[in-house]
Amino acid sequence: MNVLIVEDEPNYSDTLEMFIDELGYQVIGVAQEGKTALNLFKTSKPDIVLMDINLNGEMTGIDVAKEFQSIQHTPIIFITSFDDKETFDRAKATGPYGYLIKPFEPDTLERSMELALQRAHSDDVKAFEQSQSGVLAKNAFFVKERNRLVKVEINEILWVEVEDKYINLFTENRKYTLRQSLKDLAEKLDPTKFVQTHRSYIVNASKIQDIDLHLFVIRINETEIPLGKSYKDELVQRLQML
Repeated sequence: MNVLIVEDEPNYSDTLEMFIDELGYQVIGVAQEGKTALNLFKTSKPDIVLMDINLNGEMTGIDVAKEFQSIQHTPIIFITSFDDKETFDRAKATGPYGYLIKPFEPDTLERSMELALQRAHSDDVKAFEQSQSGVLAKNAFFVKERNRLVKVEINEILWVEVEDKYINLFTENRKYTLRQSLKDLAEKLDPTKFVQTHRSYIVNASKIQDIDLHLFVIRINETEIPLGKSYKDELVQRLQML
């Protein structure tokens, strides 16, 4: 995750950089005033912005946030020493994803950033769901990665597996992670090509190398995938065997 910091106090911006680094994220720029912040925002296209309200120069952090949102909708978390209602109401009008009062702990920042990104992703999903247009690419998925939609050809999917609250799509060269149920994804896959082999796995039958009916495993791309006993008979029945 790429993070832009807009903060005019060097000591505090250094602290934020340290926090971000410890969380495993990438700081792609630090600005102390509005014009520099705008240039960095346009060139770096951050996934999230940490914005101080009281900045050097003519523009406040609230002014900068308005400019950012007019260019590209991006999650912004305000960070400020002001805890009065008037400042909060002005900041709230820009639609921020968080509002933190200095000082705060790294855990508080981490939770705020995760919630902001989750909400941003949820907003994107709702926008797609509300669309009345038809499907543009019936033979592919578009997987969201940061601010990009990456095309994944359905025929290139080797198998799908459940991992906690996520599902992973495996191709020969990459793994894509989605926050979706296996059942919902299965409804989008061609049932003549894809078959469920385990409560946590769906495989592309055309990519199967071999099936061990004794050990109950399927091998695809030199990877062993479990074959549930309750799924074995249906799989065997659907295969063309000699």
